Amino acid sequence: MRLIGNKTKLLGSIEEFLTERGVVGGTFLDVFAGTASVGRHFRARGFQVRSNDLMVGSAVRQHTYIALRRYPSLAKVRDQQPVRRFLRSPAGRRALAERGAPPKGASGLYEVVAYLNSQLPEVEGLFARQYSEGGVGERLFFSAENGRRIDSVHNQLMVWRQAGTVNESEHLLLLTGLLEAVDRVANISGTYGAFLKKLQGSARDRMILRPPVIETQGPAGRVFNEDANALVRRLPVDVLYLDPPYNGRQYAKNYHVVEVLAELHSVQLSGACMEAYEAEIYGKGGLRPFVDRQSSYCRKRKSKGRPDCAEAFFDLVTNARAEHIVVSYSEEGILSREQIGEALAQAAGTSDYDYEQGHLEIGYKRFRSDADKKNRTYRQPEGRAKDVVAEWLFYVHAPQYARPRRRRVRAAS
Repeated sequence: MRLIGNKTKLLGSIEEFLTERGVVGGTFLDVFAGTASVGRHFRARGFQVRSNDLMVGSAVRQHTYIALRRYPSLAKVRDQQPVRRFLRSPAGRRALAERGAPPKGASGLYEVVAYLNSQLPEVEGLFARQYSEGGVGERLFFSAENGRRIDSVHNQLMVWRQAGTVNESEHLLLLTGLLEAVDRVANISGTYGAFLKKLQGSARDRMILRPPVIETQGPAGRVFNEDANALVRRLPVDVLYLDPPYNGRQYAKNYHVVEVLAELHSVQLSGACMEAYEAEIYGKGGLRPFVDRQSSYCRKRKSKGRPDCAEAFFDLVTNARAEHIVVSYSEEGILSREQIGEALAQAAGTSDYDYEQGHLEIGYKRFRSDADKKNRTYRQPEGRAKDVVAEWLFYVHAPQYARPRRRRVRAAS
């Protein structure tokens, strides 16, 4: 999924950075998980991953990519008459053949996704009304067809969930597929902070779900959806990885459309009035309040009694129960290099931070949306190529939080 600041291109560098410092296993907490790409990478490397994010859309995907041990069979869905009939039909067999051979254990998921892609009638729901072409909200995030298809697939997932045809994990797996499909046809240039005035090429494409690819080799992890500063106080781990928001753009506002889709099932299951929920959507972009998802890491200054970014970061690292702390942060972020170093030195119980041993800069090409290319200019640091920005990596060892290792006892021969 498109997410500003995601570390997909830097995964190898982050792993090498840790390996060079002797960190090759143990419990690994990614406390600002975002797309969950870092947790997925280290799970595949054998780490026991703990993954967290305040955003519900992130938590849904984390359940799929971090917490699932194997592909579920989705047996109850496949046993339903409309699904069985489709799978036995020429159209069903053709749809499965076009997708190709599934990974081991994923045949049930492939069959259900094929059914969702081709057999559901379009319906007019919240997304068609509020976020799609021709809707009452007059917001062009999606084509009229895709808005109805989003509502149709989500409606079917809710029918199955409420009837007990899918359990929570199966529901979140299918919802992950929907979230990712929605993102591929969204009529945006980078984030959901604004929609484009006309439908771009990819937004005209018909929305198609793809089966999420689950990591079945590494150990299954645990997922959290809560405040990072509270979580690190009570969850001891070997490695704490920090990739906090680095600028003033609140993720809840920039990804509000995805967040609405991600939380709709919990709103409906709670018995809340959907009309009241939809009535809270406001403004040109169709925002919702999301007061509980506003991050201090996006604040340069205190606001309404809430800490600013520097205070929140200092509080987090000095109260974390982790032996190894790794920080990834953009050089263009709110925090300075010195503020990060001072906080990490305090966490390690040292007077100064050792930048020579614990700090690394990685240059990479800046992401620029179409709107950025036309309307925004960026400061070019001396000696650096155009559109190249540095990612900072920091490491500190806090031996006072080293967790005792279990001793292996050989069986008597």
